[in-house]
Amino acid sequence: MGFSYTVAAVIMLSSTLIFFGIVYTSYVQSNENLANANQKLVKNIYDLENTRVSIYDYYYNSSSSYFVINLTNNGSQVFNMSLANVLVNGSLVKFNVSGQFLFPLQTVSITFKEPAGSYAVEIVMPDGYEIFKKVVS
Repeated sequence: MGFSYTVAAVIMLSSTLIFFGIVYTSYVQSNENLANANQKLVKNIYDLENTRVSIYDYYYNSSSSYFVINLTNNGSQVFNMSLANVLVNGSLVKFNVSGQFLFPLQTVSITFKEPAGSYAVEIVMPDGYEIFKKVVS
């Protein structure tokens, strides 16, 4: 009888160690994931707080049916304009931009083809910053 108690105790002790080893590694992994998510959140908040892009001018070219919107970056972020989006009345449109990157204190022109009229234009920068403008040709 003494040997069976010893074997049972060894089995219980080893299974307890294995269980707590699995729980510990899961705990460490989840804490690391939370820390990484928190760092990304802080970076995104920093980027949004330092973004100052504004529309300073727009016009309609009636001969080619193109709207031209001029943007100025007054913040400290650099934007890859190929990752930006332009929505006209809520629909995504294809657009051309005068430069691939929008550096601080720089101006770029965005052009898109629409017939003459009144439109609600939204420009969404790669970090999520949005600019709204009602444009009329």
